[in-house]
Amino acid sequence: MSGIRLSLYETADWGARIAGEAHARHDADGTLLLDEVRVEAVRHSGHFSVLSCADGSTKVVLTSFLRLVPDPRRSAQ
Repeated sequence: MSGIRLSLYETADWGARIAGEAHARHDADGTLLLDEVRVEAVRHSGHFSVLSCADGSTKVVLTSFLRLVPDPRRSAQ
Protein backbone atom coordinates (compact mmCIF):
# COMPACT_ATOMS: atom_id res chain seq x y z
CA MET A 1 0.00 0.00 0.00
CA SER A 2 1.93 2.99 -1.25
CA GLY A 3 0.97 6.56 -0.58
CA ILE A 4 2.01 9.48 1.57
CA ARG A 5 1.09 11.06 4.90
CA LEU A 6 -0.70 14.39 4.59
CA SER A 7 -1.21 17.00 7.28
CA LEU A 8 -4.88 17.84 7.84
CA TYR A 9 -5.85 21.42 8.65
CA GLU A 10 -8.77 22.78 10.68
CA THR A 11 -9.76 25.23 7.91
CA ALA A 12 -8.69 26.18 4.39
CA ASP A 13 -7.01 29.40 5.56
CA TRP A 14 -3.37 30.45 5.92
CA GLY A 15 -2.42 30.16 9.56
CA ALA A 16 -4.90 27.35 10.19
CA ARG A 17 -3.86 24.87 12.81
CA ILE A 18 -2.90 21.34 11.92
CA ALA A 19 -5.70 19.02 13.00
CA GLY A 20 -3.88 15.73 12.41
CA GLU A 21 -2.61 13.63 9.57
CA ALA A 22 -3.90 10.96 7.22
CA HIS A 23 -2.54 8.38 4.82
CA ALA A 24 -3.45 9.24 1.22
CA ARG A 25 -3.22 6.90 -1.75
CA HIS A 26 -4.87 6.06 -5.04
CA ASP A 27 -6.24 2.57 -5.60
CA ALA A 28 -5.64 0.64 -8.83
CA ASP A 29 -8.59 2.42 -10.48
CA GLY A 30 -7.23 5.84 -9.54
CA THR A 31 -9.74 6.53 -6.77
CA LEU A 32 -8.26 8.73 -4.05
CA LEU A 33 -8.45 7.20 -0.57
CA LEU A 34 -7.79 9.00 2.70
CA ASP A 35 -7.19 6.56 5.56
CA GLU A 36 -8.87 3.97 3.30
CA VAL A 37 -12.05 6.08 2.95
CA ARG A 38 -13.02 7.04 -0.62
CA VAL A 39 -12.80 10.74 -1.47
CA GLU A 40 -15.97 11.64 -3.37
CA ALA A 41 -15.25 15.27 -4.22
CA VAL A 42 -12.34 17.69 -4.17
CA ARG A 43 -12.96 21.44 -3.96
CA HIS A 44 -10.06 23.87 -4.26
CA SER A 45 -9.85 26.91 -2.00
CA GLY A 46 -6.72 28.94 -2.58
CA HIS A 47 -3.72 26.78 -1.72
CA PHE A 48 -5.90 24.18 -0.02
CA SER A 49 -8.04 21.27 -1.19
CA VAL A 50 -11.21 20.39 0.71
CA LEU A 51 -11.90 16.66 0.43
CA SER A 52 -15.43 15.32 0.90
CA CYS A 53 -15.20 11.69 1.98
CA ALA A 54 -17.66 8.79 1.61
CA ASP A 55 -18.07 8.58 5.40
CA GLY A 56 -19.47 12.13 5.49
CA SER A 57 -16.30 13.74 6.81
CA THR A 58 -14.53 16.71 5.26
CA LYS A 59 -10.75 17.02 5.34
CA VAL A 60 -8.55 19.99 4.40
CA VAL A 61 -5.05 19.46 2.94
CA LEU A 62 -2.53 21.56 1.06
CA THR A 63 -3.09 21.10 -2.68
CA SER A 64 0.64 21.08 -3.42
CA PHE A 65 1.09 18.00 -1.22
CA LEU A 66 -2.09 16.31 -2.49
CA ARG A 67 -0.55 16.39 -5.97
CA LEU A 68 2.33 14.26 -4.65
CA VAL A 69 0.10 11.26 -3.90
CA PRO A 70 1.33 8.55 -6.28
CA ASP A 71 -1.20 7.36 -8.84
CA PRO A 72 -0.54 3.80 -10.10
CA ARG A 73 -2.22 4.63 -13.41
CA ARG A 74 0.47 7.22 -14.18
CA SER A 75 3.39 4.94 -13.32
CA ALA A 76 1.97 2.17 -15.55
CA GLN A 77 2.15 4.35 -18.68
